[in-house]
Amino acid sequence: MRSIEELASHIDQPGIDGDPSKDIIHICPDITQDQALAVQLAVKRRRVAAGDRIIGHQASFTSNGVRAMFPDAPLPMVGTLLASIARRSGEEVQLDCEKVFIECELAMVLGKDLKGDNLTPIEVLSAIDGFLPAIEVAPLRPGVLEKVYSWPHLIAVQKAFGGYVLFGDKIMSAKGFDPRLEPCTVSIDGEERAVALGLEAMGNPLNVVAAMAARLHAIGEHLHAGQIIMTGSLPPPQPVTVENRVARADFPNLGSVSVRIAR
Repeated sequence: MRSIEELASHIDQPGIDGDPSKDIIHICPDITQDQALAVQLAVKRRRVAAGDRIIGHQASFTSNGVRAMFPDAPLPMVGTLLASIARRSGEEVQLDCEKVFIECELAMVLGKDLKGDNLTPIEVLSAIDGFLPAIEVAPLRPGVLEKVYSWPHLIAVQKAFGGYVLFGDKIMSAKGFDPRLEPCTVSIDGEERAVALGLEAMGNPLNVVAAMAARLHAIGEHLHAGQIIMTGSLPPPQPVTVENRVARADFPNLGSVSVRIAR
């Protein structure tokens, strides 16, 4: 087994997410998914040392719609979010890939650390300061749908290159709010594309956070107070191109978040 830092050097290079010949299992065939997550964090910490900042984590493959596309995906896959990919609602972004999808998500801000591998929904809820709407502009690199990459490789490169996350301007108190029953509507250029409830995320977005904490616990990490946690796309991801202008997610209680697409 190569060291985590050696593997981080391999992952932290341009083009690593678009070249199957550079899949991490080619240089480390016995790497586990937990070790791949440790590599991902090592890459992000390199970016922090260069002036970036970790602002939270995002779960992927948590809803039935997404899992239908990738039934053998980790549940959930954890990605580490950097400040450099975060934008405010309504900002314009440049698409950097031929295939790009809009993922509309329920996010939350932690008021306390969350540690451990067996947290209950009540323990998770007690650590949340508030909820807010979120969108990910997610590039789909060639070969991902065709499953030419290993899961350890996809974990290691999560949120390393390309894409954006955008958050609404309003944070709603967790008191009296049931994230399972909050609907989300995604629209592209004013056309409604899909609707889903919060319970699409593993039955309860709080279950997602507990599962993320467990994955981080396995590598000696945890979710930190002040971080933003995104719990995965609720409606099925919707494709966008440079011909589109605006993508939007609307929640009745949390409000809205939108992104403008640059030509």
